[in-house]
Amino acid sequence: MKRLLYILTFVMVFGISFQSFGNGYYYELSLEGYWKFSIGDNQEWSKRLFNDDNWSEIKVPARWEDEGYRGYDGFAWYRKHVRIPSVFKNRNVYLELGYVDDVDEVYFNGEKIGQTGTFPPIYETAYNSFRKYLIPYYLLNITGENTIAVRTYDAQLEGGIIRGKVRLVAGDIAVVPEISLNGYWNFELGRTAGESHRIIVPGEWENQGFFNYDGYAVYSKTVNIPEELANKKLIFLAGRIDDDDRLYINGQLIAQTGSYEGGANNEMYTEFRNYFIPKNVVKPGENMVEIRVYDRMGEGGILEGNVGFITQKKFIEYWKMKRKN
Repeated sequence: MKRLLYILTFVMVFGISFQSFGNGYYYELSLEGYWKFSIGDNQEWSKRLFNDDNWSEIKVPARWEDEGYRGYDGFAWYRKHVRIPSVFKNRNVYLELGYVDDVDEVYFNGEKIGQTGTFPPIYETAYNSFRKYLIPYYLLNITGENTIAVRTYDAQLEGGIIRGKVRLVAGDIAVVPEISLNGYWNFELGRTAGESHRIIVPGEWENQGFFNYDGYAVYSKTVNIPEELANKKLIFLAGRIDDDDRLYINGQLIAQTGSYEGGANNEMYTEFRNYFIPKNVVKPGENMVEIRVYDRMGEGGILEGNVGFITQKKFIEYWKMKRKN
């Protein structure tokens, strides 16, 4: 009886649902209700410790026109402070925002985790795209306070986080790399690495200023690897990529998925890439990682998943745990 009362109290306090969902989710924490809100645009508002006590409150989801901002078009920010229950521990945690009109980018505890649509001056609406963002595990403060900040832009008509479920959801057991590379990478169109653009990984490149681009592109990043880790057997987690890719570390081809040379579509875009790294490729200190991608049509790039270096031992332990889940 005490256990039942504890569970009921936990549900009422946290607003969490305990169940197995058909889409692979195990738990959900509703974020619907009132959020802090301000029109305008200031990058300081993305920070975890920014003081938003004097901000207005607005209902989510709802058109901001129906919440006292009728006729407003332009930039606005939403902020929410949330405690994540312990049942989310060791699982993939996603933020769902439903549908946003027109463009959004999302910060979790001060770090950008994704974007849908593109902001002016290269504006591209994404009002009809469902928002779902993986939160890198290292950013999660389980049982403690977390800050979500959402920058939005509306060009005309209705604006804001307008409809759909707004929630945190917990999925399968998370594969957590020793070195997470989710976040900003250098990005160049074509077959050669460059530093002329920055892009968030994971995320469609169409939502980051490269709308309707199909073809070749290169992600590159310099990674500092401690000696203790460099001397272990490693795997590179490259996430789910659309369509084909080749992984290079320090200029050496490690592996590829798909034809890469523009061959027939083999529908490998549904597969997550996990590449075993040969001995003596990774060295202590700085290492150059390149992920060369070929996209045939539709969305392109490193679309989802945890990206980074993980030991073979930890990777095997993850799969054992996942089978028991």
